[in-house]
Amino acid sequence: MVRVGAAIHGLDPFGEDPALRDLEPALELSTYVASIRADARGERIGYGGRLVASASTHIATLPIGYGDSLPRPLTNNAQLLVRGTRLPLVGTVAIDAVTLGVGTPPVAAVGDRAALIGSQGGERITADEVARRLGTVNAEITCGLSPRVPRVYHSDGHPA
Repeated sequence: MVRVGAAIHGLDPFGEDPALRDLEPALELSTYVASIRADARGERIGYGGRLVASASTHIATLPIGYGDSLPRPLTNNAQLLVRGTRLPLVGTVAIDAVTLGVGTPPVAAVGDRAALIGSQGGERITADEVARRLGTVNAEITCGLSPRVPRVYHSDGHPA
């Protein structure tokens, strides 16, 4: 008998890279770039204005937050993939939104998909990586997703 546990979902049971055990994660968590604006040096950014821009930059707003079970301790402590590039989550995780540093000139556009867990191009962010940032296990990340996060089921890479 074998207890597969988290491996049945493509999560590494040892909190390492799933690919090391030929596991393919069954979950992707993504959202989209809802807006981009230029912020000048010294301006306050994001929920509560806790981040102050140290230089002029472009900031994207994404419609996902702790109401969707994105943990608040990811504030200034996460990366997302947009166009295959890792970009920093900047500012405070709010109930319905996060802000993302997209550089100057911006490397993202309104409507681009942003993956919190998943892969784009040659880059990927796993549930294990997010869990390590929070000092927890991958299952807490995946099991904690709010019911308000829309689910899209796929079979062989195509929506089912």
